[in-house]
Amino acid sequence: MLSPPVAFNITGNEPSTIRLGDAEMNYSDHIAYQSACELWILDGAAWCQYKQVATGDVVDLIAYTPYSGYSDIYLISYFKSSINHFSLKFPKGYNLLKLTVAESGRMFVVLAANNQPSNALIIDVLPRPQLPPSSPVDVRAAAPGKAKVSILSESSKGYDVYVDGVFYSSDAADGALDGNAALLLSADGTHTITISQRDWQGNIVNKKEHTRDFKKNTAYTLRIS
Repeated sequence: MLSPPVAFNITGNEPSTIRLGDAEMNYSDHIAYQSACELWILDGAAWCQYKQVATGDVVDLIAYTPYSGYSDIYLISYFKSSINHFSLKFPKGYNLLKLTVAESGRMFVVLAANNQPSNALIIDVLPRPQLPPSSPVDVRAAAPGKAKVSILSESSKGYDVYVDGVFYSSDAADGALDGNAALLLSADGTHTITISQRDWQGNIVNKKEHTRDFKKNTAYTLRIS
């Protein structure tokens, strides 16, 4: 999935560095040679053209177009030999898009504005690591027919928990802001558990997603940093 572009104010949000393979350069040096249309992966405070992610992750893309109007984004799957095409209306300048990757494999991403292609991005999407199940004995007794997920963290506190994009609970739901939370899933199947933290202004500052198959009468432990 690809979100519509949102204007990105570059002032005060300049990248700390621009990575081109093994080389790095300052943003101030880059804009002197800026192309007519560009596409970057926002990786923390840096911009780059390559990244490894896991299935279900959200990748932030920075697109630059010199004018307002419709431009094209092409998502090219190397593994499936398929192309997804998006025609989107871009404001002039820098824009932020969010790409949610659902399938593993290598993906190429290209922007075309006014028939001018951008540089290509390469995203390697890896299968998400499985969470090891623990003993199912106590779950059958305490919550028959359900899967129990315990979320444990020593460093992250005050987070919210979402299941398949819907708010479920929070770290403080049990009355203690201790980095621990628990939830029950009512049926077998694949679910995405999202742990999201916000700052005092309500902005998301830390977000982690974990997708896997869950079985009834089984306990799982998810440890987050």
